[in-house]
Amino acid sequence: MKKQDKKLIMFIGKTHSGKTTFAKELEGIKKDILVLEADPVALFMRENFPKLRELDDKEHSGIFKNVSLKYRLFLLLIEFSMSFGRTIILSNSNMYERGRKLVFRLVKKYDYKIIGVYFNFPEEFLINRIKKSKRTTKILRVSKDFNELIINQRTRMQAPNSKNFDEFYIIKSEDDLIKVKNNLIKIL
Repeated sequence: MKKQDKKLIMFIGKTHSGKTTFAKELEGIKKDILVLEADPVALFMRENFPKLRELDDKEHSGIFKNVSLKYRLFLLLIEFSMSFGRTIILSNSNMYERGRKLVFRLVKKYDYKIIGVYFNFPEEFLINRIKKSKRTTKILRVSKDFNELIINQRTRMQAPNSKNFDEFYIIKSEDDLIKVKNNLIKIL
């Protein structure tokens, strides 16, 4: 399979920017897409390995020196998915350069084309989405709720470099979202 046929679409953005919703819309249009999200890994760890999750949380109490166990498990899911040559969408935040670099290594290893989509909505937009959201807070590691998470993400978000991607899109508005969706549908 040629590189242009194997695509990994990495969404980058803060909480409640619509990454998972957008990924599900694309998955609905193209059924063979694999959507991967880190939140179910966090819930799995919390429900099945609470002591291990607690240790992982202590290791990542705002310092983030090492790659978390949650993210290591997530990378394993990504690599397993890549071994099948399917189009993959990563709908988690991908906020940290270190984590993105680990995915870039896998992209190179499996000869994937990487497409970046940076959800860069204004904070007020995200706060309004949080007010309407029914999303569980059980996935949170450091913040007590999503409003606090938005505040914490102000300093933690590491903006992506478009040069690291084969294609790169920025979404700052609802109009951008529609344009990017149409572009992605064409290349999928």
